[in-house]
Amino acid sequence: MSRVLLLAMPDSASCFDGVMDMPNLGVCSLAGNLEDCQTRVVDLVIPKRRLTAILARELRDFRPDLVGISAMTYQYRSACVTARLLRRWQPELPIVLGGYHVSLLAKDVAAEDGDLFDVLVRHEGESAFPRVVQALERAGEGLQAIPGVSYRSAGGWEHNPDAALLNLETIRLPDRSTRAYRRFRFMGRRFDCAETSRGCVLPCSFCTITQMYGKSFRVYPTERILDDLAQLRALGVRGVFFVDDNITLNIKRLARLCEAILAAGYQRDMEFILQATVEGIAADERLAGLLHRAGVRLVFMGIESGIEENLKTFRKKRPSGNTEKAVRLLKEAGIVVVGGFIVGTPDDDRERIYQTFRWVRQVGVDHGIVQCLTPYPRTQQRLELEQAGLITNPHDYQLYNGFIPNLRTRHLSPAQIAGAMWRAGLKLYWHPGYMLRSQLWRYYRKVVPRLLINNLRYLLSGARGKLFFSTHSFG
Repeated sequence: MSRVLLLAMPDSASCFDGVMDMPNLGVCSLAGNLEDCQTRVVDLVIPKRRLTAILARELRDFRPDLVGISAMTYQYRSACVTARLLRRWQPELPIVLGGYHVSLLAKDVAAEDGDLFDVLVRHEGESAFPRVVQALERAGEGLQAIPGVSYRSAGGWEHNPDAALLNLETIRLPDRSTRAYRRFRFMGRRFDCAETSRGCVLPCSFCTITQMYGKSFRVYPTERILDDLAQLRALGVRGVFFVDDNITLNIKRLARLCEAILAAGYQRDMEFILQATVEGIAADERLAGLLHRAGVRLVFMGIESGIEENLKTFRKKRPSGNTEKAVRLLKEAGIVVVGGFIVGTPDDDRERIYQTFRWVRQVGVDHGIVQCLTPYPRTQQRLELEQAGLITNPHDYQLYNGFIPNLRTRHLSPAQIAGAMWRAGLKLYWHPGYMLRSQLWRYYRKVVPRLLINNLRYLLSGARGKLFFSTHSFG
């Protein structure tokens, strides 16, 4: 029986780090789909400090036969640091890398850092990774037959054809019992993640989802979702973030899911957070009320911009008035509305950045998260920015947290973009009227001191030009 150590990287990319720990659901899903293995999941987003000592202890005490590392693009540098430490301590220990970054840039990873990894699992891993474990038990025999896998051979790196998208009905539940750290939190409450669907068919130019799954939308069976919620409740979890790429793509299906949650009674002692589109919420005036009855207490909505030219840059088509309507419907239903906005498009100057921050207040969201346009690998936006010569940091991916400018506009340098965001953010996030009117501050009043500390982090990290930069340490 193989002993498999699964590692989630410590880097965070959230403006709520002071009040939230975001667990990695993917590694728990891998753990739940392994057979005949002893598995341990170490999510390094919890300890964040003295990570070298933690990794050394896991090698000593757990004695893994194989290590799997999951990394988003902004976590890739930490994945390399981790792999380098493992190589130094146990040179023969097989190391497998998966996650978004390697799914998009497998050939680049193999060419530049191929000595750190033995196998790369591209795209979905629930089917491929168990087969990789079995192949490595046989000294690599059979790797060439696994779709969606790249591997190091005597003749160099081999890249197998991509795997087909998985039938979600075949994916077993995540195994969260394998975690070394289990007490994740959001606004002071026990918190975890779940998913009810995968994929999105929208053409947003800045997004990597279609590069990961193509233009597809697949859903889990309702019974499976309810079983997952039952396990979370049994673990003492009282808040669940549905991490679906676009849960509002099919609002009739979402309504049926809400009815199933109501019938099962989960809303009595659990509350839910989800991501939504403006169009999905505005399409049916009854949806917001149903979401609230089913226990949804916070919705993150991708608004992006109130400037028509910027929406065109993002490939967003939005009827006039839909944003205001969607915000109003959610707030009238008693749901906290967090809006996502983006600045730093090619034609942005200081006034257009300030205009976006002013619109955060005007549109009425309870909290606005304003990020800067980031040239994520393999997106249409990156291609256009490269052609325009606007990307200033093409490869230092640890800075790709969404808040640190890695490009210039036709009018502003990266430092000028960062300065404009910081100054406008101070006026927004420290405005007494804005905080007093916000449902976020009222609903989560027990953690108001932590929210104030979070705002202070905005002040300090923004002044250094590294807004919300991850503060983990391997030392």
